[in-house]
Parts: sequence; structure tokens; C-alpha cells
Amino acid sequence: MKQKEIFVDPSLSFETKKMAETYFAIKTVSTIEGFIYSEEEFLNMYKNTYSFNEFRNAKIYAVYEVNDCKTCQNSFQIIVRNRQELYKFLQSGDLLCNSCNIYQSNIANTLGLNFS
Repeated sequence: MKQKEIFVDPSLSFETKKMAETYFAIKTVSTIEGFIYSEEEFLNMYKNTYSFNEFRNAKIYAVYEVNDCKTCQNSFQIIVRNRQELYKFLQSGDLLCNSCNIYQSNIANTLGLNFS
């Protein structure tokens, strides 16, 4: 998985835009991506600012590209609104594109199975 872009609502203040870019900022070490700042470091930098309140309600997200779907082997993109969502996705194990995910869900519903 690789971060492709960060979307920040253009109507936000400059400080909030910078904060969003800091929140999703990554570094790559030996082809492994990781966030530059931990949640705690990020909160300590911005928690008592006006921009932090705007940030909490802002429309921001990062777009990640997954190299291959577990079923069809095609690459696909996901939208991540916060780090918890990213961690949940990474720990899910089965990385399926939308088409394969819908197909698998339809088969499961038809057969009365629950894969979640």
C-alpha cells in the first residue's frame, strides 16, 4: 500500500491545511511507509489551537493505492479519513477491491454465510 495524495478542503484556513498535511505526512524506510508523527506527538503540537477545532470537523482524507486485490490481482485505491480507519483496513487481512468485495458479499448473502 502506498499513499498517493492528501485531499484537504480548499475552504479551510492555511494553518488547518498545514495541520492536515502534517497529520498524514509519511516517511519511507526500506520501502515501508510510516507516519512521521505519532497521534500523541500530533496532539501535543496542535491540541490547544483554533486550527485544531477546525481540523476535527474538516473534510480531509488520504488516498492510498493497494497494489493488488487478493482475488483479481488488480490495483485499486481506498480513501482513508483517519489513522484508525487505515489501521483497521491494514489489519483486515483480505485486501479486496470494491468489485470483488461486492461479489464476495453477494455470494455470501446468497449462501447465507457471514465472512465478517
